Amino acid sequence: MRSEWKEITLGDVIDIKHGYAFKGKYFRSEPPGNILLTPGNFAVGGGFKDDKLKYYEGPVPKDFVLTEGDLIVAMTDLSKQGDILGLPAFVPASGDNHRYLHNQRLGKIVIKEPNIIDIRFLFYLMCSEKYRHQILAIATGTTVKHTSPDRIKKFKFRCPPLPEQRAIARILGTLDDKIELNRRMNETLEAMAQALFKSWFVDFDPVVINALRAGNSIPEKFAKRAAYYRETSIDKISRSPWREKLGVREKLPLSSLPMPVRFARTKVMLKT
Repeated sequence: MRSEWKEITLGDVIDIKHGYAFKGKYFRSEPPGNILLTPGNFAVGGGFKDDKLKYYEGPVPKDFVLTEGDLIVAMTDLSKQGDILGLPAFVPASGDNHRYLHNQRLGKIVIKEPNIIDIRFLFYLMCSEKYRHQILAIATGTTVKHTSPDRIKKFKFRCPPLPEQRAIARILGTLDDKIELNRRMNETLEAMAQALFKSWFVDFDPVVINALRAGNSIPEKFAKRAAYYRETSIDKISRSPWREKLGVREKLPLSSLPMPVRFARTKVMLKT
């Protein structure tokens, strides 16, 4: 029942720990090294993204090493609109050769009352429009926007019982998973479309293949493409590390595949 939703503040159930000021002389733009998380690792709307990684090879205080499932919050934002200010993200699993580090411009959520607040529900609460509006309204700075643990902890909300929180988080999480799956599918389809377009209208692969089949001479500008297709077969592709990605399951001549399929598979292999 909604009547059981009690009004509380975030400060009643969480603390927020500041990050550490890691020394700039140990920063790297490429691996190896631990991964130093920054506001650039927050997606607009909330969540983690890994396309702007920074690496660190200096000494690391153990209290500032993050673990999988930690909830962090962006407390600085360089964008004019404050696109990620105050937004949360879950730390992903660390790899064998790196750890995620808790940088000074990020806060780490510490749950004080696990019997009152569910961490996944908290994530979606901190992505909500009401929360975002308050954080932006009381942010400081113009070019660079800032918030603080105290400002975040002042946010008031109606807190459902724990079972309802978990049910809400489960439904929203399922929707997020479907959205992410659709996004990845769209990226794959776009890459295939680009590969096919280049194959047909830049490299003129259909022209080259038809000429080879007919035994016609190949213009010099297409000689390299022709040489490749004379040697290419699914048998060769099946021995490559791309076998699974290309979806090859049996050794068939390349010419036996439908034209769009063989072009897509060939281009993926060539791209590597």
